[in-house]
Amino acid sequence: MMLPAWVGVVSAISLMIIALAALLGGTAIIVTALNVRWALKALKGAAGPAIADVRQLISSIRTEADALVGASRDVRQRIVRAADAAEERLTALDSLAEVMQEELEETAIDAAATMRDVRRGLSVWRFGRKLLKRKKRQ
Repeated sequence: MMLPAWVGVVSAISLMIIALAALLGGTAIIVTALNVRWALKALKGAAGPAIADVRQLISSIRTEADALVGASRDVRQRIVRAADAAEERLTALDSLAEVMQEELEETAIDAAATMRDVRRGLSVWRFGRKLLKRKKRQ
């Protein structure tokens, strides 16, 4: 069986259309790939300085955080030293208060004993005066 002549022509045309479609598809893929490559370069060009800025910002933040930690450590040490000094002063003040209390108690006891002796002396003096007045009357 023999095929009509137009079948060969139609087959050749359809093959040519398929080849052109493949060429157009390949060209479109290449153009798209080049556009993506160009867009990535543009993005890198724009993002590169931004990334560098972000890295510099992170470095600055890290430096500031380290400085803050150092300052915090210094402040904490100063507070601890001040608390220790205050504790020493309070201990000394407590010791002074104890000594003063003992001295005041001893002074109060001495004053009471002196008052007792003065009263006793006054009593003896009054008794002596009474005796002398009796002797004068007799």
